[in-house]
Amino acid sequence: MSTQTQSRFRYRLKFIALILVFLSPFVAGWMALYVFKLRPDSNQYGNLVQPVKPLHFPALTTRSGKPLSSDFWNKWTFVVIANDGCQAKCQQNIYYLRQMKVALGRDFERVQNVLMTPQDLSEEMVQKLPEYPLLTVISPAASELIDLFALPGIVTGQSPMLYLIDPAGNLMMTYAADNKPKSVLTDLQRLLKNSQIG
Repeated sequence: MSTQTQSRFRYRLKFIALILVFLSPFVAGWMALYVFKLRPDSNQYGNLVQPVKPLHFPALTTRSGKPLSSDFWNKWTFVVIANDGCQAKCQQNIYYLRQMKVALGRDFERVQNVLMTPQDLSEEMVQKLPEYPLLTVISPAASELIDLFALPGIVTGQSPMLYLIDPAGNLMMTYAADNKPKSVLTDLQRLLKNSQIG
């Protein structure tokens, strides 16, 4: 083998090695996802609704008798729907949402929390309502309202999961009832930082 041929051979080996080094992260990521099925914990961040689902709300009245105008929904809105009248897990999520709203600081006013129950509130939740003066409660909520939140594979209200609506009225994200509040807050802070609406 001539010196010139050896030089070309070494050059080709270096070129191939460089390509392999460049592609290795992509190959490793593909194998982790599709061969070894390694995926992040789905409870750490919200599940994106794809495509987003526009919600068209009827005229609504809160539990206290206050009518809600169409402008009410022009904020980032967390909705908790609970078929049990808001028992322990629902109450825990309502508490977390209140704490998250406080943690937003100057973005406090851009977010609101809503509780919907198809039946009357549980007595325990009724006793706790004074602790949540900014919580909007729609109870009992009509089935037509609850059905707006229907998503494939999810029984609406079976667990008190969180639904996030953007200020344009789109259902865009959901969180499991057993969510991680810090992760929900991280998602929300990122959305508020990158969005000028609401």
